[in-house]
Amino acid sequence: MDCKHSGNGRARSHGVSDRIRRVLDQIEDGVTDMKSGWNLPRECYVDQEFYDFEQEAVFMRSWLCLGRVDEIKNPGDFVRIDMGDEPLVMVRDQNMEIRVFSPICAHRGHLLCEGSGNTGRLFRCPFHAWTYGLDGHLIAAPSMNDTVGLKALKAEAHLPSHKVEIWNGFVFTNLDPNAKPLGPTLSKLTKALEQYHIGEMVSMPVAEIKGCNWNWKPQLENGIEPYHSAYLHGMLHDFAHVRLTSFVEFDEDDGAVYHPTGFYYPDAGFNPTGKALMPVIPTLGEKERNEVIFASIPPNLGFGAVPEGLFYYLVLPAGPNSINLRIGHLYPEASTKVPLFDHLYKIAQDGLVVFHNQDAASTESVQRGNRSRFRKPGRYSFQEESLLQFYQWLQKRYRDYAKEARETQPA
Repeated sequence: MDCKHSGNGRARSHGVSDRIRRVLDQIEDGVTDMKSGWNLPRECYVDQEFYDFEQEAVFMRSWLCLGRVDEIKNPGDFVRIDMGDEPLVMVRDQNMEIRVFSPICAHRGHLLCEGSGNTGRLFRCPFHAWTYGLDGHLIAAPSMNDTVGLKALKAEAHLPSHKVEIWNGFVFTNLDPNAKPLGPTLSKLTKALEQYHIGEMVSMPVAEIKGCNWNWKPQLENGIEPYHSAYLHGMLHDFAHVRLTSFVEFDEDDGAVYHPTGFYYPDAGFNPTGKALMPVIPTLGEKERNEVIFASIPPNLGFGAVPEGLFYYLVLPAGPNSINLRIGHLYPEASTKVPLFDHLYKIAQDGLVVFHNQDAASTESVQRGNRSRFRKPGRYSFQEESLLQFYQWLQKRYRDYAKEARETQPA
């Protein structure tokens, strides 16, 4: 049997319906500029057909963040993540290289692992004990010799492998084998964060929040849109008031949307004290000590860089009306050794939980409002320029995929 098996084929281009094309036209009209534009139509947040389109247009063709390199320090360490309907695993192999696979057995598709941990030297499928090395290649397939010998199976059966790129200690993958590198698209953000040395920071244990009842986009929108901070968060956010926000010029080839927001006093922090609880990163200058940089690397990483470290969240879509979250904190290694670190870290965590809970309640309400047939796209505030930039990032990917789908559709 000539069975060509490869996990490296480009994501399929499905046809794009006339209904979706009408939504895309409305999006394109709304992202021209701040004064004449509007935000996304309701279909983008609640519609199953649009969600399916978006999975192909965005998630199958963009760089996706799976976590931090120090989550998988040793050979065999792995972290499993579901990105929509695509199960993924990042793993450290025997040569200390970081790899990303689709952890689906080549026999019947059983998932090889769940959660995180250490798998030793191999992945073994619990269904029929087919076994794979940390490089993704088949090692064993019990009771198969009477039909297909192991040598033949090894030539055709392996774990689908995906591109990997590391940026500042974050592990990214792209399911499109023809994807262009991520790094060059982040040059402006990389320069803005240079003094933080994020790649050298230590990761705290990740908190997982599952079953959030909203679309994936509002989670990123809240992280980069300062307009709501003075109203939803009130006095808690006053030290980093929206009046102190500035926006960075955006180009459609940029891979990140970000903006700095100034502080009314140096070394502020998002906790009940309003001040940094940990030592300030020693390499920061006066500018960095007087601001927070809120950033998103769409479609699924958002973070805030503050004088003492960085907090981040990974957005994992689970349907048009549902996401899962992984939330983490990063600090310089020296900070983790200060007296009472665990106590101070708990206060920092609790402080961010307050902000998260306020955002979560608001985002769930927005999602409910978006379901209404009467919901129409709204206009921008001048304090929402980063939202327009995010929508321009999306529009490029929607447009490119729709064009590809049109060109590959049978006549």
